[in-house]
Amino acid sequence: MKRRLLCALLASVLAQPLTVRADLPDLGEISDASLSLSDESRIGRDALRAMREAGDVLDDAEISAYLNDIGGKLSSSVTLPGIHFTYFCVADTGINAFAMPGGYIGVNIGLILATQSEGELAAVMGHETAHVAQRHIARMQAANSATSPLLLLGTIIAAALAAKAGSGDGAMGAVSAGMGLSISRQLAFSRDFEREADRVGMQFMSNAGYDVRYMATFFQRLEQAGRYSDTMAYAFLRTHPVTVERISEAQNRALDYPVRMRADSIDYLLVREKLRTLTMTPEEALFYYNSTLQRGLYLSEGASWYGLARAKLLQHDRKGAGEALAKARAKLPDNPMLHGLEVEIARDGRDWSAAAAAARDGLAAFPRNVALQLALIDVALDSGDRAGAQKLLRQQLNDRSGDPALYRREAKLYADRDPLRYHEALGNAFYYEQRYSSALEQYQLASKAKGDDFYLRSMLEARLREVEKLAKDERKAARN
Repeated sequence: MKRRLLCALLASVLAQPLTVRADLPDLGEISDASLSLSDESRIGRDALRAMREAGDVLDDAEISAYLNDIGGKLSSSVTLPGIHFTYFCVADTGINAFAMPGGYIGVNIGLILATQSEGELAAVMGHETAHVAQRHIARMQAANSATSPLLLLGTIIAAALAAKAGSGDGAMGAVSAGMGLSISRQLAFSRDFEREADRVGMQFMSNAGYDVRYMATFFQRLEQAGRYSDTMAYAFLRTHPVTVERISEAQNRALDYPVRMRADSIDYLLVREKLRTLTMTPEEALFYYNSTLQRGLYLSEGASWYGLARAKLLQHDRKGAGEALAKARAKLPDNPMLHGLEVEIARDGRDWSAAAAAARDGLAAFPRNVALQLALIDVALDSGDRAGAQKLLRQQLNDRSGDPALYRREAKLYADRDPLRYHEALGNAFYYEQRYSSALEQYQLASKAKGDDFYLRSMLEARLREVEKLAKDERKAARN
C-alpha cells in the first residue's frame, strides 16, 4: 500500500512539469547540484515499478508499442545522458498525463479517449516529454537548496495524493509547505514551467512531424469542457492549469511553424477503440458501437467496426466478431492489430491451428511486430505445444534478451516441470522489470532447485551476486 501511494503521488506531482529545451542554456550544473540524473532515473524507475506492482499500468503489448513509437519520435530531440524515455498507459479513465523523473511518461486511458486526433495526443505527450527534458523537478529543488532529495520526494508524494484526490490547490500547497516557499511563488513557478513545457513540447512535435496547432486546440477544448464539469474527469486541468492567456500564447507561437496536414495513423484509431472497450461492460460496448455505426458518429468507420468486433468478442460471439472484423478490414489498410484480433477470436474458441495461422499471416506482413510474436508463443503454450513454444522463445530471446514478457512466458513453459528453469526465468522477468527484491527471491529458489546444468548455474551465481547488492539498495531506498 505504501508503494502504491508513493508511485501514484509521484505521478500526479510530476505531472506538474519537467522540461529540457533545445534553445535553453545548459541546465546541468544547477540541476545536478540538487538532483542528479542518476537520482532522477532511480526515482522514476522505482515509481513505475510500484505502479506495476499495484496494477496501475496497463500491460498490453500493442498499446505500449504504439505509445513508445510516438514517444520515441518526440524524445529523439532530447539529449540527456543516461535517460531513456519510457511511455506507458495508466489504467485510469481520468483525463490526465504525467511526467516522472528519469523519462517515465504516463498517459491515462481517459486522456487517449478524450483526444480527437493523433496530433492532440502527440501534443500532450510532447508537453510531458518537455517536462522531463527541462528537468523541472531538479530545478524546483535547486530553488530551495535546503531541501534534501528525501524531503523533496516526501513533499512530492503528499502533493500527488492531494492532486489525485482532485484538489489542485491542495497539491500545490503541499509542495509549497514542504519546500518552504509561499503558495503564490510556487504557483508562479509552476506556470512558468508549464509555459516552458508548452514551448519545448511544440519543438518536439514539429521535429516529429506533427502540426503544433493541435496543442492549443486540445487545451482549449478541455478548458471549455472544464467550465461545465467539476469532476475528476478533468484531472488534467487540475495538474496542468490551462488559462486563456496560455492558450493564446500557444496559438501565437504556432504561427512560427508550418501547417502540416497529417492523417491519423491506423494504429491511433484502433488503439482508441481497443481502450474504449476496456472501459465498458460487454453490453455497453455493444450498444455504443451499434449506435455510432448506425448514426455515423465516428472518427473512422473501419475503427468502429473493429471496436464492434471487440465488443462481440467480449460476449464470446465469435461469429459476430469475425463478421465485424471482416468489415473493418474492408474499410482499413492492413494493420497488425487486425491480425492480432483475429488471433484473439480463434483463441477464444480454442481453435489453436486457426490462431497460429492468423499470427503467422500477420508476421508474414509485419515480421517485427512484438505483439504478434508474443501471440504466437501464447498460442503454442495454450495448445500444449511445448517444443514449439520453446523454439519460438529461443528465437525471440536472441533478439530481445531484456524483455520481461518473454521470460514470463518461459516461466510458464517450465512451471511444474523444471523448478530450476522456472524460478530462473521468473527471476529474469523481475530483474528486467527492475524489481530486484523479487528477482533475488526467485534466483535463491532456483539455486536450491535440483538440476545439473553447470552453465546455467554459473550464470545464476553471477546474477545472484549482482542482484543481492541491487536488492539491498532497493530495500534501503524503500525504508527512507
